[in-house]
Amino acid sequence: MNAPLMALLRLIHILAGIFWLGATLTLAGFLLPAIRGSRIGTGTLWRSVMQRQRLQLWINISMTLAILAGFALYAIDSAATNGAFARSTAGKTFGLGALFAIAAAGVMGAMSQPSSRKLAALADRIDENPGAAIPTDLATAASALQDRISRGLTIASVLLLLSATMMAIARYL
Repeated sequence: MNAPLMALLRLIHILAGIFWLGATLTLAGFLLPAIRGSRIGTGTLWRSVMQRQRLQLWINISMTLAILAGFALYAIDSAATNGAFARSTAGKTFGLGALFAIAAAGVMGAMSQPSSRKLAALADRIDENPGAAIPTDLATAASALQDRISRGLTIASVLLLLSATMMAIARYL
């Protein structure tokens, strides 16, 4: 087992996972609820955070790095023990944590990310007429997209908290 490689993979896995979980919790618990129903928030703030500041890109990068580094760590540990690690309680717990993280990535990819892109495009349409009343159809569509993003982020947050819990306790079981 290559100790420097394991240390690097573990560092990438942990730091990327922390960022992914933290960003998801911040969006779900603080940012999205604060901007819901706000004309300024719907367009300017959401677009600024997700596109100009590239939060969506950084979430995607951290999610990918966390999952890939986790797979590599699991594979190295399993190969070094001829599969005994995967059959151990710790290995099964890490595996369960990985499944929660993969499910969170799926939820974010299926619900939150596409809806976020649609909301940004809708916000562009709303911002075309600053100061004008928001047309009912656009307001309804924005609200539905915000609901879908909120639901997706909430589900992903719970799954990521479960994943982090499994990862934190696995070595002690």
